[in-house]
Amino acid sequence: MLDVLTDVLNSLRLRSSLFSRTELSPPWGMHFTPQSLAAFHVIDRGKGWLKLDDESTFYPLVAGEVVVLPHGDQHSLVNDPASPLVDVPLYYNGQHDCESARYGEHPTHVLLCGTFHFENPNAHPLLSLLPKVIRVSPEQNGSLTTILAMLASESISTRPGTETILRRLTDILFVHILRTWIENQSEPVSDWLGALRDPQIGQALALIHSQPEQAWTVNELAKSVAMSRTAFSTRFTGLVGEPPVHYLTHWRIQRATLLLNDSALALKDIAQRTGYGSEIAFNKAFKREMGVAPGQYRRSLRQPS
Repeated sequence: MLDVLTDVLNSLRLRSSLFSRTELSPPWGMHFTPQSLAAFHVIDRGKGWLKLDDESTFYPLVAGEVVVLPHGDQHSLVNDPASPLVDVPLYYNGQHDCESARYGEHPTHVLLCGTFHFENPNAHPLLSLLPKVIRVSPEQNGSLTTILAMLASESISTRPGTETILRRLTDILFVHILRTWIENQSEPVSDWLGALRDPQIGQALALIHSQPEQAWTVNELAKSVAMSRTAFSTRFTGLVGEPPVHYLTHWRIQRATLLLNDSALALKDIAQRTGYGSEIAFNKAFKREMGVAPGQYRRSLRQPS
C-alpha cells in the first residue's frame, strides 16, 4: 500500500510550505479565505477551535494536533467561538520564509500554519477523495510528536538551511497525516482509498504501479492476486471506479508525462518503460489520453509561459 501511495504522491508533485508561527493571547481569531491550496494548522501550544464557513460546527483542537483542509475551504481558527476574527492571507511561495509574529504581552497559544501545494493535482483522483477536514492527533500516530517538535524548533531557528528543512519536514508531515487517516478509517470505503486497504486489489495496484512496463492483462493480474478473472474485475472496478485495463492505461500515461518532463529519454525508451511495444503504439495511446502527441507535449513543457 505504501509504495502505491508514494508513487501517487510523487505524481502529484507535492510542494509544502510553513508560512507562519504565531504566538497569541486571548481573545484571538483568524479567518482564512478559500484557496486552491490545501491548508494545515498545528496547535503547538494551547487549545482552540476550527470552524468551516459553510458549517455551524466548531471542532475542538488541542496541543499537538494537526488539522488539514485538503480543498482549501474557507475557515476560521479561534481560541473561543465568540472571539472576533481577523482575515489572514493563505498563500504558497517556494521562496517564502516562515514569518514569526507575537500578539499580546503573555501569549498562551502558539500556532503553526502552512500549505500543501500540488503542481500536478489532476495526475490522480486521490485528492478529490479526501474530506473537507482531516484531524490527526499524536495518539493516532506517535511519529507526529517528533515531526512537530522538529517543525516547531526549526520555525524559530536562524541557522543556515532552515527553510529547506522546513519544506522537507512539511512534506513528511503530509505523508504521515494521509497515511494515518487512511489507516484509521473505521468503515469500508468504496473508492481508490478503499482499494488500497483491500488485500488483493491493493496488491494488484502495487503490481501496476511498480511494473507498468509489464504486458498486464486482466487474467494475469487476477492470477497474481489469486482471484478469478470475473471476481477480480468486478471488485477492482467497484473499488477503484474503473476497470483494471483503464486504470493501467491512465497510470502508464501519467508515468509517461513525468518522464517527458523530467528526463531526456527518447520517446521509444519512454514507450518501453511504460508498457508499449512500439513508439507508434505509445504515440496513439498518449494522444488518445492527453489530446496531443508526446513529442508535442514535451515541447510545450519547455516553452516559456
